[in-house]
Amino acid sequence: MGTVHIEWEDIAAIISSTGQSIELGNGQRVYGPLSKTENEAMGHIQTERGTVGVSTVDVVSMYPVEAGFWDRLGVSASLGFSWDKASSVGKYNIGLEAEYRDPRFITRATASSEVTTQDGRDDTSRASADILHNVFKPNKRFVSYFGSVESNDELGLDYRALAGAGYGWVPVRSNQNWFSLVGGFNVNHERSTDGVEESNVEAVGVVSYEYYKYTDPERRFTTNLVLFPSLTDFGRVRVQFNSDFRLEFLDDLFWIFDIFATYDSEPLDGQASNSDYGVTSSFAYKY
Repeated sequence: MGTVHIEWEDIAAIISSTGQSIELGNGQRVYGPLSKTENEAMGHIQTERGTVGVSTVDVVSMYPVEAGFWDRLGVSASLGFSWDKASSVGKYNIGLEAEYRDPRFITRATASSEVTTQDGRDDTSRASADILHNVFKPNKRFVSYFGSVESNDELGLDYRALAGAGYGWVPVRSNQNWFSLVGGFNVNHERSTDGVEESNVEAVGVVSYEYYKYTDPERRFTTNLVLFPSLTDFGRVRVQFNSDFRLEFLDDLFWIFDIFATYDSEPLDGQASNSDYGVTSSFAYKY
C-alpha cells in the first residue's frame, strides 16, 4: 500500500494492539498498546503501571516498538554527479544512511564519498563514515556515543578515526522541530598524506537543529555545527558544519541539497589547506 498521508485533525481515534513508543512535548516517554477513548482529544496507553491518558496535541512522536527488526530500520541511498565542458570538472558523490529506533535509544549510521575530477590535475576525494548512538534519559536528556572515520585530500588528511561520548539536552522538541546541545570528549588518531601521525584528546561541542514535515510533500532540513578544541595540542581547533535539505518529489524519492564546510587551524600536513567547503546535489531513495 505504501505511505498514506492523513491530516491529524481527520483522525477520530488510534487503536493499536502492538506496543507503541509515545514521546510527549515535555520529553516524557510511555510505552504500550493504544485503546479507544470517548474523548477524541485524548488517548489511552496501556502501560505496565496502568492506563495513562495523554492529550493528542502533546504527542510529538510515535512508532511501534514490538515490531520486527526490519520494521524499526529505515535506510536511504543517494547518488549525485555534475560536470561541465568549460572547466572539465566532474563531481560524483554517493551516500548511505540507516536509522534504527528502539524505546530506549536511537542509532544512526551514515557513509558518504565524493570524487572530483579535472583534466590535467589529479583526482581529489573526501569520504567519511559515522555512527551515533543516543540513549534516552528523563527530562529531555540523553547520553551520546559516537565514532567516525574520514579522509580528505584537500585538508591533506589520509585518515582520521575517532571515538567519543557526550551528554545532551533537547531544549526544543515538537512534532516539527528538534534542537539539541551536546558536550563531551573524544580520542582520535590521524595520519596526513605525507605520513605524519598523531593522536589527540579533544573536547566536543555540538549544536543541532532539525525541521521535518511528513505531510505531502515530505521535507526535512537539518543543520549541525561541531567544534573540536584539542586538549593535548592546545590552540588547535577543528570545526565541522553541515546543512542538509531534503524534498520528496515522488514516493520515497528525494532531492537533496547539502552544504558542508570543515576547518582545521593546524592541519598535520603543513602544505595542505586548512579548510574545505562546497555544495552537493543528489537524489536519494528511502527504503
